[in-house]
Amino acid sequence: MRRVLIFAAVNLVALGSLTAPAITGLPMLVGRLVPESQRTSSLAFVVTCGALTAVLANPVFGIASDWTRSRFGRRRPWLLGGVLAGWGASAALLNAASVAELAAAWVVAQAGYNATLAAVAGFVGDQVEERTRASASGVFGAAAFLGTLPPLALAAMVPSRLDVLILAMPSAAVIVATICCAVISDPAPRLSTPPPFSREGARQLREILRNRAFVWIWGQRLLMQLAFSLATSFTLYFVMARLRLSPEAASPVVAAATLLGGTGIVLAAVTAGFAAGRRGRYGPYLVVSGAGLAFAGMLRATASGEPQLWLAAAVGGIAMGVYFAVDLALALRTIPDGRAGTYLGLLNVAETLPQAVAPGIAVAMLSSSGPDPLSTGADNYLALYMSAGVLALVALAAVRFIGPALTRTVPRDAQGYRPDRRS
Repeated sequence: MRRVLIFAAVNLVALGSLTAPAITGLPMLVGRLVPESQRTSSLAFVVTCGALTAVLANPVFGIASDWTRSRFGRRRPWLLGGVLAGWGASAALLNAASVAELAAAWVVAQAGYNATLAAVAGFVGDQVEERTRASASGVFGAAAFLGTLPPLALAAMVPSRLDVLILAMPSAAVIVATICCAVISDPAPRLSTPPPFSREGARQLREILRNRAFVWIWGQRLLMQLAFSLATSFTLYFVMARLRLSPEAASPVVAAATLLGGTGIVLAAVTAGFAAGRRGRYGPYLVVSGAGLAFAGMLRATASGEPQLWLAAAVGGIAMGVYFAVDLALALRTIPDGRAGTYLGLLNVAETLPQAVAPGIAVAMLSSSGPDPLSTGADNYLALYMSAGVLALVALAAVRFIGPALTRTVPRDAQGYRPDRRS
């Protein structure tokens, strides 16, 4: 479990290093560079560049870490190199003289920290035993939310100190990553992997697409993450429209909902992760998470006051926490030896892609589905949040197709199922 906590700590500081600029750093930096009339479009450009980089970088660096051969190991160069590149890019954000320079620095930061995240995912696949993978999955799910707390605290305590806000977490990431590289071994894989761009490498990429279990798990994660992203989209505007509150009055309501949802994620991820690890059966957890997220979407869609909104946030957080407790562990059961970086890098696309496209989808749904029947407002939040619930139910269909991977011992076959593996 010590290794799991070390890997989770790296994940926490890497994600926190990306969260800190996104909260207030980028908006404030854009505000320094362009007039008010151009701030929204300029910020959207910078954020979009970073989001697209995150979608592409994680699988690319996952594949690279599988193929790397060095005296330093195959994961450690990317783990430590990623945080060093991220620190340099974060410093460059502070010195950007134009929106183009700001976007370039943000792209490098996203690439660097995603290299670190890909390396950590590879380490988990290599070194975490089957019996502790659900616990690890839960801890990682909790760490993903906890990584946002230090940047939020910094934004509240020193809102005008951009240097502290942007560089504090990257500095912590360098320290934690260095400790990780010092105490975690990085042995050569038992199985050989092909060099980049080889014919064998292309063949193995095709095999990933034929790995039915992994493809269904990937699709389920995509739908669950998209459902959650849609279910939490534009909460401030929703509260203002549905509850008829001013921005000042709506902000505490939204903050409370965010806190309840985050608390639900952390508690459920850790608790369900340890429970699932003892039982070794993940099916019930997937069903509970999908049904719970669908119920949360319905609650939010019909909310007319703070209590129901807060209940929806708590239920949704618990549902996603339960899902986070098993999704990584489930995927690891379908991954061949020595390929964790490649597979988990691709799996991460199913998490980052919905986050990038959900705002655009939400805007399209709000504007094209008519007025909200519960508030008579122009934006139809009822349709948006009910659609999120439907997506969560659709995600449950994948359970039928990944059945053999839902139990602890699964047969190895051409579709990627394999038995308990110790490393």
